[in-house]
Amino acid sequence: MAVLALTLSAPALAGEGGRTPLPTIPAAKGDQCVEDTADMRRNHMKYLKHHRDETMHQGIRTEKYSLKQCLECHVPAEGSMAAGGKESEGHFCVNCHVYAGVTLDCFECHATKPETTAQFHPLVSPAAMKAERPDSNGLLNRLVGVTENKTGVAHE
Repeated sequence: MAVLALTLSAPALAGEGGRTPLPTIPAAKGDQCVEDTADMRRNHMKYLKHHRDETMHQGIRTEKYSLKQCLECHVPAEGSMAAGGKESEGHFCVNCHVYAGVTLDCFECHATKPETTAQFHPLVSPAAMKAERPDSNGLLNRLVGVTENKTGVAHE
């Protein structure tokens, strides 16, 4: 009888013995998210995918469910990142995705930290403006082995 009582009381004596620890989530910068916490935990990927589809396929750009807005609020400190290497360990996106065992692939294409300035056209980033534009006509001609003679007639 004493063994049974000791066995049943051990978890209570150990505190929260059997409870799975929750991830540490840094506080957001904003006062309130676009949806309540439980809904965002369950559906944020649906919102992001829907927003992506509206933006990419229909040209509709809103801020409500944009990844950029998420980062503006949820990346904890200036100069820090939402995902990436060791410098991002413990940050908002990484913490929850590692805890849930979910692959975080948003940042294979998207920036991992908030923009320092929003002074750019929404469709063209500053990086794209500075990028060297390839000569597509010249590239195409080199790929197919076509050269032009002085009369402008293409031949192989």
